Amino acid sequence: MKTAFSLLMVVVLTMAAASAFATTADQEKQAETLVAQAKERYQAGDFEHAAQLYMKAYGEVQRPAPVFNAARAYEQAGLWQEAKPLFELYLQIDRGNDADSVAGRADAQAHIAALNARIAAQNAKAALPPPVQVAPPEPLPTPVVAPPLKVSPVIEDPPMVEPPKDVADANVAKPANDDWSGMKTAAVVTMSAGAVLIIASIAVGIVAHSDLANLDARLAADQVPNNQNLTLHGVVTQVEMDSGISTYNARQVTAGVLGGIGAAAVITGGILWWQDGRSQGRMALTPGVVPNQGGAMWTLAGHF
Repeated sequence: MKTAFSLLMVVVLTMAAASAFATTADQEKQAETLVAQAKERYQAGDFEHAAQLYMKAYGEVQRPAPVFNAARAYEQAGLWQEAKPLFELYLQIDRGNDADSVAGRADAQAHIAALNARIAAQNAKAALPPPVQVAPPEPLPTPVVAPPLKVSPVIEDPPMVEPPKDVADANVAKPANDDWSGMKTAAVVTMSAGAVLIIASIAVGIVAHSDLANLDARLAADQVPNNQNLTLHGVVTQVEMDSGISTYNARQVTAGVLGGIGAAAVITGGILWWQDGRSQGRMALTPGVVPNQGGAMWTLAGHF
């Protein structure tokens, strides 16, 4: 009986968790819709409506950004009494230690200080007594007055409207990704090693040919004819000749191996460089056809 009850509880808890997850997903979707509508209203200058939509989004999913944007919208609408508590709420709920959270809290504190000054000035102005009504004096004879000078009106700049944080961040151009990647570093190292091996193979080949030329020169200088019309070598022995030829052959093989490995390394490095460029979107090949006299020519254009 206990086993059946335990299984029943597991099934009930699993269904409850699935229902809660579906509700959370619906709330996330509803919050995103409300934030998008709030952005549209903010950019259209309907700040009070935008603030209300941002707070509805916060009611669906409790995140700090909608609260900050709602406070900014109320501030732009001139509703300072409504904006200040929302900035204070933002400071309470945004406790992150990342750079955006720290900057957001500093921005909110600056807005609160400015709102306090505006509200205090507004209250002081409201506390002033109404003006005293004074009876107008007896009219005087109208004097002859020169016509007034015409003064051009002062043109003021329109007020700057600051977009919400996430809208402003979206409008900032992102720098191109020009980082020196690990694949590019590997490509340069591989091609450099290949170039070194190719140079080494050339050097070994030069040394091998130089030693063989020296041996040939010694043999030519050391030829001694005899009575049987045979050429003898008095100084260069057969062992030296065999050793010189063996050394030459070994160096030729070494040069070939070094050259082959170096060429393979250069090709591998080039492939790595090409793959890195393609992944960064900097390399492309575009086929094309160029007409000429009596036919056409295929072309393949690209850039690194």
